[in-house]
Amino acid sequence: MPTTSSTSGPSTRERMRRAPVETGLGMVPDPASTAERIRLRAPITDGVRTDGGRLLPVLPALLADSGIGDLVFSTAKLVAGAPTVDLRLDLTGVPAPGARWLTADLTLLHLDDEIGIGRAEMYDDTGVPVAHAVVTMALTGVPDRPGGLASGGAAVDAGSGGGPDDDTDFRSELPPFDPARLVPDNLESDGDDALFTPGPSTVNLNGTTHGAVLTGIGAAAQARHLADPTARPLALTVDFLRPVQVDAPLRVRTETVRDGRRFWTLRTELLLPDGRPAVRVTGGGIRGAA
Repeated sequence: MPTTSSTSGPSTRERMRRAPVETGLGMVPDPASTAERIRLRAPITDGVRTDGGRLLPVLPALLADSGIGDLVFSTAKLVAGAPTVDLRLDLTGVPAPGARWLTADLTLLHLDDEIGIGRAEMYDDTGVPVAHAVVTMALTGVPDRPGGLASGGAAVDAGSGGGPDDDTDFRSELPPFDPARLVPDNLESDGDDALFTPGPSTVNLNGTTHGAVLTGIGAAAQARHLADPTARPLALTVDFLRPVQVDAPLRVRTETVRDGRRFWTLRTELLLPDGRPAVRVTGGGIRGAA
């Protein structure tokens, strides 16, 4: 396996400074990050906590997806991001009431010419384990410049420069992402379905919608579907089937797979305007937990 480089260097800071989702959620390299122990962190604010003190899944999903993406990006010496294939997130604990930061220890598990796989172990600044994730990314079809996967979407029109030799980061002038959009009560609805148009502030290095935001909208739709404050999510499995352009209106449809007295399982699909599923989120959890 190739030796990983530290994510605390200037190049990583520069990439984060230009990234609207990372900026909106405050993700930064952890001061304790080294070449041997690579860490990122993000603040635990009221805006990413539920009424019960749990975290909106978008925050651990961001640290995992963006952090492992940076490991793959740096180690494989890519010029733009690698598309995420799947993300498996275990929500292991609730942050302490006074916790201020969520920190992720990142490990690159595998890298070859086609895929990169990484693990993120996340805990708050009081030592409480909060989440664990494994992310798989595809190196085949990696764009040749920032925004190279987008086609006809708002991100390209907003300034990728238009040519394959142009390395301009089109995200530089975009507003930061507002995580309040992923609070279940804030979702736009149409009957039993949720509606969500990502918008330019959700863009990733490929010019498409950030995987953490897609994970977050799936989790929010499931919380809305359950409508039970005692329902505690324990795990999410997210399959990214097709890229989502930031200007594509999504229909978010959730169905019950299991509805027991204590345990539940839901399946959510994020549907493109033509009806094809772009993302599939399977979530499970327990009822009656504080």
